[in-house]
Amino acid sequence: MAAHGGTISIEARELARTLVSGPIGGVVGGQALARTMELPNVLCTDIGGTSFDIALLTDGRFEITPTPDIARFVLAIPLVRIDSIGAGTGSFVRINPNSNRPELGPDSAGSRIGVCWPEGELDTVSVTDLNLVLGRVNPDFFLGGQLQLDPERARREVERQVAEPLRLSVEQAAAGVIELFEETLKNEAVGRILGKG
Repeated sequence: MAAHGGTISIEARELARTLVSGPIGGVVGGQALARTMELPNVLCTDIGGTSFDIALLTDGRFEITPTPDIARFVLAIPLVRIDSIGAGTGSFVRINPNSNRPELGPDSAGSRIGVCWPEGELDTVSVTDLNLVLGRVNPDFFLGGQLQLDPERARREVERQVAEPLRLSVEQAAAGVIELFEETLKNEAVGRILGKG
């Protein structure tokens, strides 16, 4: 995929033209699916370990930014418009000791996943740990089976760091924080839609 939503030859020596090509491929695929389903306006999302990406299809088309900025650098190439929010499945989960309320991020486990992956050497629970405790992540087939996760370690830490301070069961605490996380993402998406009119 090229940054503008088209394709580029595999032989091309213009790596910059393929920036953000994975999420952009998702937007292009979303556009094709929306056409098949005859949906003119569609919200495309992509969640990773560190971010939640949003792109809008309006009247069947995605927006192109002619001079995007990435990491504070202005680029002289067109790029499919994708807005990123710093909230992904690696977001750390903490209970604020003053308010006794859950807080998500702003820091993240990134590629170290969470406490469920002992080799990541993390101490703080992540959203992925909560999903593992709820049975939404297969510990034996994470990244296609390349990494083995430890659900018991995740459960112990979720209980100690999240459930006990909230005085809830592990499942209730994990589900409640995931609901808060999803509501945060939903509000960001709705804000982008309303901002677009």
